[in-house]
Amino acid sequence: MMIRVSLPLGVFLVLVGSLAVGMVGLEPCPTPLPALTQAAAAVGTADAAPRYKTVNAFPNLRFDRPVVMQTLMVDGREFVFIVEQVGRIHVFPNDPQVSSTRLFLDMTPSGQVSRADNEEGLLGLAFHPKFQDNGQFFVYYSAKNPRRSIVSRFRVQASDRLSADPASEEQVWVSDKDPFGNHNGGCIEFGPADGYLYISLGDSGAADDPLLTGQNPKDWWGSILRIDVDRVEEGRNYAIPADNPARAKPTHAHWAPEVYAIGLRNVWKFTFDREAPHTLWAGDVGQNLWEMVHLIENGGNYGWSLYEGRHVFKPKARQRKDPAAPITKAIFEYPHSVGQSITGGYVYRGRAFPELVGQYLCGDFNTGRVWAIGDVRDGQAQQTAEIVDLRASGGARQISAFGQDQAGEVYILGFDGQIHTLRRL
Repeated sequence: MMIRVSLPLGVFLVLVGSLAVGMVGLEPCPTPLPALTQAAAAVGTADAAPRYKTVNAFPNLRFDRPVVMQTLMVDGREFVFIVEQVGRIHVFPNDPQVSSTRLFLDMTPSGQVSRADNEEGLLGLAFHPKFQDNGQFFVYYSAKNPRRSIVSRFRVQASDRLSADPASEEQVWVSDKDPFGNHNGGCIEFGPADGYLYISLGDSGAADDPLLTGQNPKDWWGSILRIDVDRVEEGRNYAIPADNPARAKPTHAHWAPEVYAIGLRNVWKFTFDREAPHTLWAGDVGQNLWEMVHLIENGGNYGWSLYEGRHVFKPKARQRKDPAAPITKAIFEYPHSVGQSITGGYVYRGRAFPELVGQYLCGDFNTGRVWAIGDVRDGQAQQTAEIVDLRASGGARQISAFGQDQAGEVYILGFDGQIHTLRRL
């Protein structure tokens, strides 16, 4: 997630053309996906797609830079958890009439959450698959002195499952020192099929992948990691799953044990489809020209910084593709004439909009556009439709995250502090 300035369409086309000049050792740009343009409302099945608007799902509530929404059943009732980037987690019943929240966890008094950079803060929340039994949840946050990222385990109070115990923190995973303050990734999710914790980590920051981390599987940057938080081994506060690439694939023995997939610039939100086979979808923020969506697989390589989306990026004499992992191109992309910073979302599994079932909903932080993506064949999404523009429907254009409730309905979080949901026009 980052704030950018749109390029005029003519300048954008000139820049795209310039990428094709002087490329040595890289294949030319592949057949592009169906193009989105500034004037287009949607592509693919756009003409047949119903139109939607957004409404404030909880009109009596407002939050400070909300970046995560999770829901959970507690004592037979559904509760919503909202993470504020500054370091707080709020909880409240999933009821449109709710008028107040309570603090589930407040990490601000300790000063341990760094907000020194725009993209730093409390960025991730995931409840343990056995939360109802063990009361465990995990957070991802930026720390300082030294600058690094931390995944910690907390437990709820024994007498109140809607209140965290701040003193229960156990640091499970700690990154290497981060040379920059951006591209922190920060999304954490438990795999519904394997119960392991997945962690997104950006390419360490700055522009042009200066440390060449994107194609380096020996470090954690520019990757999605996967760890087992229910076991410990080899001096770690976690264990390495037996089928992680470094352990299960002889060709990947040189990968860091935690690394699940590489070639990612800055995944700003990934989620699993709640229905089998629980496909892992990720929105990856591009640099100058393209935003993209990937389907993440074990041992996958998604191209950065050899590629931005499906297109050759600036060549580097020292950057080399990992020979063990062929590059998998983005299944969906859009140019910066349409939006400048993707926010990953969810596969829709609700009942309110049957026509969207099975479609992946994602949006753009800068422009407030939301797309539905589906029918992935031959490595490309065959259906891509812009379904709503938050600017036109009265919502914030800075889409910071998506959420999904227990019924599969999707919510849109914005830096206007509101939580939006879809309605038909």
